Amino acid sequence: MNLLSRIKGLILTPQTEWAQISQEETSVLDLYRNYIAVLALLPPFASFFGSWLFGFSYGSQGTMHPTFAGGLYRAFVQYLLSLPALFLVAFVISAIAPHFEGKTDDRRALMLTAYSFTPVWLASLFGLVPGLRWLDVLGFYGIYVFSVGLPPMMRVPRENLDVFTLAMLFLVVATVALHGWLVHLIAPQQLI
Repeated sequence: MNLLSRIKGLILTPQTEWAQISQEETSVLDLYRNYIAVLALLPPFASFFGSWLFGFSYGSQGTMHPTFAGGLYRAFVQYLLSLPALFLVAFVISAIAPHFEGKTDDRRALMLTAYSFTPVWLASLFGLVPGLRWLDVLGFYGIYVFSVGLPPMMRVPRENLDVFTLAMLFLVVATVALHGWLVHLIAPQQLI
């Protein structure tokens, strides 16, 4: 699997890419090492470098910047906690798939989750440029990528697709909130 061609396929032709992915026998270790570990670096470090270089508006206190060491530590904690969070989402997807007439398969659920997060990870790069952070909303394309990948990966029938996708959207929002809370607990923002 070539990282750039996989990203391009998921963004431009997700139906074709999912058909190819569903035939692959990628191991969990290979998926983490060659895809997740690389792309999961983008959000915390893009956010850190963008806020460290340019700052961010902090209410009535004006523009604030994280300390370099504190911001780097926080980005590292965000990254480390994102890896098991992704696995947690995949585990739940695999566990509830039979309730939507799908098949339980932890490895395929992790592939579905990781590849569906690709637009979110890529959209986080807008955090590097002041004024473009709002373009993070382009990451919502991942919902579509997920819904296209759900039938070939988890064998969920098309009539259950919308409800399953909505349930997973709530799961992801809850996981992101838990992730953010844990990061704040472990590495609170240190501003200057």
